[in-house]
Amino acid sequence: MSVKIIIIGDTHLNSFKELPKEMGQAIKEGDWIIHAGDYTSIDTVEGLIKWKGDKFKGVFGNADPLSIREILPGKDILEIKGKKIGITHPFCGGPETFIKARVKREFKDYDVDAIVFGHTHEAEIVELNKVLLINPGKGYLEQNTFGTPTSFVILTVTETLQAEIINVAL
Repeated sequence: MSVKIIIIGDTHLNSFKELPKEMGQAIKEGDWIIHAGDYTSIDTVEGLIKWKGDKFKGVFGNADPLSIREILPGKDILEIKGKKIGITHPFCGGPETFIKARVKREFKDYDVDAIVFGHTHEAEIVELNKVLLINPGKGYLEQNTFGTPTSFVILTVTETLQAEIINVAL
């Protein structure tokens, strides 16, 4: 039997009710939710916990207030069906290649199969030295933008890890 994990990040919401509807529906249908940081409101964290309970894993991001940093770690690991998934939100920018190398280094001693990270607002799934790197992208809707689309990732865990980026329609 497979386990479906919905991965979101960089939601930057003022309240949980601003969560994009398509994303919310996927979270309700998924087995787990992972948030890669930058909720910006404690209401968003509380809403996700209310929906998923102990099937919620999340880390704080650089834009999160103290109220979130007091209840969530800066780095975590979720193990599902023998697969270890590292979760982090790198604090500094710079070229994407450096961010990928940094998040990989953060988990070098943990033998992870995948690393979920946020910060760049650009959805991406790439394998680097046998570790699947997953960035769910930007988790909020913008009406007038030429930037990256709002997105999330569905990670299906069986004997393997299969990840797919889902772009959210406005």
